[in-house]
Amino acid sequence: MSDKKNIKKNLLLNASWLFGGNTVSSIFAAVEPIVLARILGVNDFGVLALIVAYVELLNKFFDVRVWETATKYIGTFWEKRDYERTRSMVKLSYIVDISTGILAFAIAVLTANIANKYFIHSPQAYTLVLIYSISLLIDTANSTSDSILRVFNKFKSIAFISSTQTLFRVIFVCLVLFVGLGIKGVLFIYVAASFFGFAIRFWAVSQTLREFKLDGWLWAKLGLIRDQWKEIAWFLGNTRILALGYFSGKDAAAYYKIARSAVKLMTRFSDPLHQAIYPELVRIYKSEGLTDFINLIRYSLKTLLRFTIPLTVIILLLAEQLINIFFGRDYLAASNTLRVITVAALISQLTFWINSALLAIGKPGLRTILDVITTTTYVGLLLILVPRLSYLGAGFAFLGYAIIKSSVAVIFTRDSIKSEQKSISKTEVPVP
Repeated sequence: MSDKKNIKKNLLLNASWLFGGNTVSSIFAAVEPIVLARILGVNDFGVLALIVAYVELLNKFFDVRVWETATKYIGTFWEKRDYERTRSMVKLSYIVDISTGILAFAIAVLTANIANKYFIHSPQAYTLVLIYSISLLIDTANSTSDSILRVFNKFKSIAFISSTQTLFRVIFVCLVLFVGLGIKGVLFIYVAASFFGFAIRFWAVSQTLREFKLDGWLWAKLGLIRDQWKEIAWFLGNTRILALGYFSGKDAAAYYKIARSAVKLMTRFSDPLHQAIYPELVRIYKSEGLTDFINLIRYSLKTLLRFTIPLTVIILLLAEQLINIFFGRDYLAASNTLRVITVAALISQLTFWINSALLAIGKPGLRTILDVITTTTYVGLLLILVPRLSYLGAGFAFLGYAIIKSSVAVIFTRDSIKSEQKSISKTEVPVP
């Protein structure tokens, strides 16, 4: 019983550090879209939203979610105190992350004019995409750094780094706007913030690896994990705004960006739990069994809903007032879209644990199938609803995506856990 209490205590402690860091970051970050929306105006704010959306889309397209693989395998090797393979996995994770960042950067540069022609519609688009895509070269490595810090329970460091980077970004974004440097200045600050975040993360990782006698990873031999390459490769391989730019223009993109920015507050509650629960589920599945595995998921979900349900009610009741106070009357058209996306976000919160659970029990293939089904559905809904309903249609597409993803995810995960339970039961039955 004490072990179970310690597991929950550890989860809450780690999540609390991340939540604290996210809360501080949220306070800082909440200022940014308000200042951007008011100073840039609807048109330029829409251009900025489209530039960021395009580059981030490429990042997600080429992102193989190395942090999930790194968390699982670095954690597994470290639990066995296999120092050499742990170092090798750290090196492999950075190599894969940085390689995908370089590829995404190259594609962003090569396709910038195409993106401008169909989505962005701005004479500055090529230069702006080029500037912001530089961040791809460094942001991808940050996910590996964070995963290493999670494995070694350095959640306090993650919280400090996150809040410090956000403060750096917000202060300098406000500065360049007030001196009149516009969108280009903002994007340069985004890139500078990425490099700043990378520097302090890498310093924290170096200190952590030295503390656990894992320094020297840069010269680790990848051949030491040759036996796991096939498994690691399988794990790696399985791991909305732009439609508005094409069909409805920059103003619609700005309204939708406002709605999504407001709802990001809800993810500030689920993100810490998602990041903290994954390494715990990996450990529990290997050592404690499925009963504690399931109980930890239930406990984390109940904890999350205590915060997200009241926040959902507030946004639904006061959408117009909140937008008017923070962004101004020019953005009131986004009120109903904000309500729709808020409901979608709440539904998504109910299944925040799905990816972590599937990966912890070694089912990355199911996660890939889930992503293919839901992403295809989402794109289809965007193509149907956005031409007819503009930014409100994008909101309904996101709602449909959330409903379908949550439903299919629950079915997949429930069946996987049942299958695991049957497998464990068979191995526990004595041979007659």
